[in-house]
Amino acid sequence: MRLGVLPEVHDSVVCLTYTGDRPLLVRNRRRAWEFPGGHAEPEETFQDTARREAREEAGATLGDIRPVGHYVLSGGHVTVVTHAQVTALAPLTGEFETVEVRAFDVLPSDDQLSWADGLYAHLLRELGLPGAPPGPSANP
Repeated sequence: MRLGVLPEVHDSVVCLTYTGDRPLLVRNRRRAWEFPGGHAEPEETFQDTARREAREEAGATLGDIRPVGHYVLSGGHVTVVTHAQVTALAPLTGEFETVEVRAFDVLPSDDQLSWADGLYAHLLRELGLPGAPPGPSANP
């Protein structure tokens, strides 16, 4: 994870969405709880992708989108990490893979998240965002 650094090109975006000081996550129909995000469409900026994915997956309208860094998976896939406040929520349409949207006081445990790698807790701690569970996190 490279905090504070944006890549020249990216494949996807994840947005650390918040309502006030509570992380807002979506429950994916095939996985578990996660922050909204996904693949970038051709010619989309990372802000465009974050807004589209938040709208599709959470019914969320986002305020200012702040880029916070990026990570590269072993296969070369580059994901930009962003942070934004949710300014409005619309009901889910059922058209996308999300079955529930919820704000949490603290992130769900790793066994309730789509990826049990500790990345979300690590990001929240490193960025000083509320909602990280107590204790150390993985250092991705």
